[in-house]
Amino acid sequence: MKQKLLFASVLFLTFIQFTEAQNTTSAYLVRATTGVAGSSETITANNKSYTVQQSIGQASAIGTFSAENYTVRQGFIQPNVLAKIRDTAIPLILEAIVYPNPFVEGVTISFSEQISNKVEVAVFDVLGRLVFSNTYAAEQNLKVQFENLSVADYILKVTANNKQFIKKILKK
Repeated sequence: MKQKLLFASVLFLTFIQFTEAQNTTSAYLVRATTGVAGSSETITANNKSYTVQQSIGQASAIGTFSAENYTVRQGFIQPNVLAKIRDTAIPLILEAIVYPNPFVEGVTISFSEQISNKVEVAVFDVLGRLVFSNTYAAEQNLKVQFENLSVADYILKVTANNKQFIKKILKK
């Protein structure tokens, strides 16, 4: 019950922000613009902090509610999947072209530089889960088959020459 009351309070504070911003008879008029990145507001109550986030097209009381060790997230703002996929120890400077994109059964990865060692190819779904992984011999134009993947958006990660390349691909 206490959690529901706290959540309702957070929602109420969020609604006040929008109603007061539009009410010209109130003591003040608040003008605000939500940028492409969205906006967030942190509320502290009872020595706990709660963050409400909003993005473009999300003009309702949708956000994040946290209590104890739990976080409830609803809406368009989601964690950065690339942060889970990218290896920060390897530079993101491998240059390659992936075609065709969208693809039906597979893609060709054409490297701009000479590849001198093995090529590691990994494919992740939009939630960051690994759905394909294989290692290939060094080759300038590498053909990779993905016939077992379902029709969807994916993130392709290629590692070669101690560098990495990440690209969004679409299976149709």
